[in-house]
Amino acid sequence: MLQIKNRSLLARWRLLDMKLWALLRRHYLRVMIVGFIIGVPLVLWTIWWEPDSLQVNQYQLEVPRLPKGFDKLRVVAMSDLHVGSPYISLEKLRTIVKEANAQDPDLTVLLGDFVIQGIIGGEFVEPDTFVEILKELKAKQGVYAVLGNHDWIKGGDGITTTFERVGIRMLTNEAIMLERNESKLWLAGVGDYFTAHHDLKKLSGTITTDDPVLGITHTPDVFLKLSPQFILTLAGHTHGGQVNLPLLGRAVVPSDYGQKYAIGDIREGPRRLFVTSGIGTSILGVRFRVPPEIAVLTLNAEARTQ
Repeated sequence: MLQIKNRSLLARWRLLDMKLWALLRRHYLRVMIVGFIIGVPLVLWTIWWEPDSLQVNQYQLEVPRLPKGFDKLRVVAMSDLHVGSPYISLEKLRTIVKEANAQDPDLTVLLGDFVIQGIIGGEFVEPDTFVEILKELKAKQGVYAVLGNHDWIKGGDGITTTFERVGIRMLTNEAIMLERNESKLWLAGVGDYFTAHHDLKKLSGTITTDDPVLGITHTPDVFLKLSPQFILTLAGHTHGGQVNLPLLGRAVVPSDYGQKYAIGDIREGPRRLFVTSGIGTSILGVRFRVPPEIAVLTLNAEARTQ
């Protein structure tokens, strides 16, 4: 009896399968047309329109313990320029610099990965060439940078020398004091965590007062290792995953924490982390639902009760 039932069920499945194939054959042309109409724009969006776009995104960040004199500080944060990657030509870099300066920033920070390695469709550009464009960046409190993992692979010390030759201070495990409206704030550059160039002991030796610290680094994974003196840390590296699929999310995020520190404004107790989606691309010159951005951060001091 059981075998008869199983045969009957198998026959029904075979009949259903035959009907489905017949339906597909009958509507094959329609399915192909619909797939073409949907698929081609999605491919063009991913490999051309979005990676070639540029957004200037404004963010308002409430920062606990931000000194009152730094209230409303405007910070332009840019990461992962990857000059020479698809759509990041020298001409595009000039546009990026122009857009950044148009924000009238108090402080501009460059969060690493200026060069490329092995990206399909990319062409390596020497730092000596593109720093001549980056030197046009302007900010009231100065322009500062940190190195990323790709920069270290290509020779971090040489890139540091190149940047500082044109007046862009490279902060590697060192801090400098910023002053504004009679308030003080440390700006600390944390060495890249991905390539193990972070040296928190060396960095702490350059922070000689208990004033709050604004941290800049390339890889966000170092965030939890920083002292509570860091009230806000800015990072890049993840590119926001480059591809953010509906329902599935960001499938590839180069972080030990998965999607947790992939992008945006993150809070861990009283401390803050902001991760920008970056501008260029790595490995593949694609982006989907993660457009390139210049992040313009307005830092707001928390209101203090009397």
